[in-house]
Amino acid sequence: MWSRTEGLVTAALEAGVMPGCAVCVRTANEELWVHEAGAAELRPRFRAVAENQPWDLASLTKVLATVPLCLSLVSQGALSLETEVRSVLGQGPPDVRIRHLLQHSSGLAAWLPLFDEVVGAHDAWGTAEIRQRVYGAAQRSRPRDRPGASHIYSDLGFLTLGAVLETVGGARIDELWQRHVELPAEADLRWGWPGAAATEDCPQRGRVVIGEVHDLNAAVMGGRAPHAGLFGSVRGVAAAAAWQLRAYQGHHGGLPPGLVRQAFSLQGPGSHRLGWDGVTPGASTAGPRWPLDGVGHTGFTGCTLWIAPRQGIVVAMLSNRVHPEIAGGAVPGAPVTPRLAAFRAFRPALHTAIVDALEADGRWS
Repeated sequence: MWSRTEGLVTAALEAGVMPGCAVCVRTANEELWVHEAGAAELRPRFRAVAENQPWDLASLTKVLATVPLCLSLVSQGALSLETEVRSVLGQGPPDVRIRHLLQHSSGLAAWLPLFDEVVGAHDAWGTAEIRQRVYGAAQRSRPRDRPGASHIYSDLGFLTLGAVLETVGGARIDELWQRHVELPAEADLRWGWPGAAATEDCPQRGRVVIGEVHDLNAAVMGGRAPHAGLFGSVRGVAAAAAWQLRAYQGHHGGLPPGLVRQAFSLQGPGSHRLGWDGVTPGASTAGPRWPLDGVGHTGFTGCTLWIAPRQGIVVAMLSNRVHPEIAGGAVPGAPVTPRLAAFRAFRPALHTAIVDALEADGRWS
């Protein structure tokens, strides 16, 4: 049943599209197929992908940690989707609301190298002072558009959202996540993980990054940030997504079903709902057969997570495609290299093969 899908992974690994890869297909309540293969590390020493190999999840942190944390605080009445950022933080662009930050319609820029002024001071990384400096820089950045007018996928927006959640929740985001997300989800995800698959041979750090977050804005925050920082195995990622799927299906489990349905459906001016991305016909990483009511997200390190709510299916694909070097650059708008183009072609082909296999088994309609 899964031979074609496994063959696609094998061919991509042999072609050097990425060193290692892990895939998990599951329903809300059971795993259907798990495949882990390739190299977790090529240098400074070779290391094969292990069973339950942890990976840097990059921006999957947004939908596995920050989004459910935000929904939990909304459900408790600590804030609402219409809460204005300035009413909590006392600064930030005017008229930006929680909903705008989740839908990437705040008008804030996509990304800035906020780490630049502290990247050399490793002993200060993660301190409260540095964290507040990064949060403050994100909030003070000049908006590119008025709130709600356009769609700009924005790490700065999620940094601002993280500052709101920490202020309202009265604790650092990893502590809030443990209380509101990790315990009810019962999924093994962590903020940093020794032995994780290697990512970039980082010029700023002067070494191959292993077990600490690749994203430098998150790294200077101690690896605990609202836009990046989580690590996990492909099983752990799929299980965390299945927790949200079960809530969508009506099982509370610590996350209100009504709010999860909003998170999957309340679309802004672009493709994003409340944190989760939707399917863009003809351009989705989930391929042409993924349903239009599906939601998902990607991570810069080579991660993809998609949910088909009506079919009750979760697909997680993790890789270390940025190891040992980033093919295509580390900033938005960088040139697309042949290796990056091959990776972009691999993801929809993989998901199409998965849908075909599920359909053949009577699990997709």
